[in-house]
Amino acid sequence: MDKIKWMARAISKTGEMHENTEFLLKDLFDGVEWNNLTVGERLGFGRFFKDEVLEGHVPNIYYIGKAQNNSAKYKKESR
Repeated sequence: MDKIKWMARAISKTGEMHENTEFLLKDLFDGVEWNNLTVGERLGFGRFFKDEVLEGHVPNIYYIGKAQNNSAKYKKESR
């Protein structure tokens, strides 16, 4: 898995979202594509994405807590 390429795709998808949209990371990818990753790859990329968001490297995306399934939840908004 190339985290940099996946990150570029994720940022591209968030750019297409409307403001105030809440989402999980897996929502940014086709279900089959996301599910084809190993659990380790999904967890590793999830940590990487969250760190990038928390460091402010993903424009207008903010970590808002955990979803019911314990996944990280994000929101697009301009502050």
